[in-house]
Amino acid sequence: MSLKVLIMDPDWRFNRQAVSYLESRAHLVVSENRLPEALEQAKHWKPDLVILASELAQPAMPALYDLEPRPAILLTGQMERYDVAWKAWQKGGDELLMKPVFRASELHEAVVLALENSVAGKRKVRSAASA
Repeated sequence: MSLKVLIMDPDWRFNRQAVSYLESRAHLVVSENRLPEALEQAKHWKPDLVILASELAQPAMPALYDLEPRPAILLTGQMERYDVAWKAWQKGGDELLMKPVFRASELHEAVVLALENSVAGKRKVRSAASA
C-alpha cells in the first residue's frame, strides 16, 4: 500500500534518510523543514501520514486538527524535549519516535503503529458514537 507521507522536521539528515527509506517502500514523500510551508503543503497535498518534529508540534497541532484527521508520528531527539513531544502525542499523535533513528526498521515500525493506532482510535470514536 503506497502512502502519501509529509515529513516536517528541521533536521535535514533525518529528512534525507526518512525520504530515502520511505520512497524505497513505494511511498510518495514530501519533506519540509519550515512550518508555514509544511502546513501549506498539508492543506493542498492531503498526506495519509504526517511525521512531525516535537519542536514544531506545539505550533502545528492546531492547524493539523483543522485538516482531515490523519495519523501522526511525533519525533523527539532530546530527552529534555520528550515532555513536549509527549504532550503533543497526547493531543493527537498516533506514535512517538525517539531520534536518532539508527535503523530503517524503527521508522517502519513507527509508521505501522501510527496507522494501527489511528484506525483503533477511529474505531473507539465510532463505537462510542453508536452506543
